[in-house]
Amino acid sequence: MRLILCKKAILVEGDSDELVLQRAYRDNNNDKLPIEDEVEIISVGTSFLRFLEIAECLEIPVKVVTDNDGDLESLKRKYNNYLGKNKKSNIEICYEEKIHTGSLTIGKDNKPFNYNTLEPALLRANSLEKLNAIFDTKYETEDSLLKYMKSNKTECALKIFSSQDKINYPEFIMRAL
Repeated sequence: MRLILCKKAILVEGDSDELVLQRAYRDNNNDKLPIEDEVEIISVGTSFLRFLEIAECLEIPVKVVTDNDGDLESLKRKYNNYLGKNKKSNIEICYEEKIHTGSLTIGKDNKPFNYNTLEPALLRANSLEKLNAIFDTKYETEDSLLKYMKSNKTECALKIFSSQDKINYPEFIMRAL
């Protein structure tokens, strides 16, 4: 219903993405929240394509902000109806077009850390010192901060949203604004 009633929408995957996008919008629009401009930032989980079908039919301007999860080909297949020669004038898919890697592993099974999600993108756009200050932490390495951010996604996003200090945002988020 929120999509149908708004003038514009930005679709995101989860709560932490929504909080960060709300703050990014406010930082780049004279301290106004998106709702004040009749823009909805909607957390849609994995239902992006259903929302895009509705937006396409109703010609609602929509931006999607999504992680590339380290697999650009999979992302391009998923959004094939909205990219390249199939691009719709009212829909834009915003994602980082570069794949990032590193040596960090997580969990008991030492699973490789995914450097292609929101948290590492925020760290790349800022610095260890800047995010430590916002999160009130004292991590000495980027990898240790990334582990903390992954385990505390919503808490970190809430601290970014409520911080007195502004941060820098990744290019794909700025493109959505």
